[in-house]
Amino acid sequence: MHPAHARVRGSARQRASWAVVAALAAAACQVQRELQITSQPSGAEVRVDGEAVGRTPVQVPYLHYGTRRVTFYLDGYLTQSQVVEIQPRWFNVFPLDLITEVLAPVGWSDLRAIHAELEHGSGAIPLPALEGVLERAELLRRSGPEGPRSAPATPPKPVGGTPDG
Repeated sequence: MHPAHARVRGSARQRASWAVVAALAAAACQVQRELQITSQPSGAEVRVDGEAVGRTPVQVPYLHYGTRRVTFYLDGYLTQSQVVEIQPRWFNVFPLDLITEVLAPVGWSDLRAIHAELEHGSGAIPLPALEGVLERAELLRRSGPEGPRSAPATPPKPVGGTPDG
């Protein structure tokens, strides 16, 4: 084999080795971000931003900070939904994140706990409330793209009897 070919082959191996080392170093720098989601009782189906992620207790990794909607579903219990604002910790705020993730990566973790106390009940809408929703939906459907000019205020209908008797 020609010595020039051996140098090129060795150079390619060195570049590949450095690429692997750089990739491992970059992976070691990333902060571990995780939502730890629990409920009482446990076993509720959890959706984060509409995507099913498992049943409680569940740990869900996340990459970006911001607002998340966490919804809990469990038979025999009312559905519960929470809007959770996830702000960066001090070690993930620029310019400190350059130090904590690149210059001194020591295995930082950002774990957020989200808990829901589920209430017994069913998600069924009572018939009088459903009728009001359907009336308002029909009003919106007929109003066109500009929306209703003025929605009539409809008082809630009594449940289980007449108001005067």
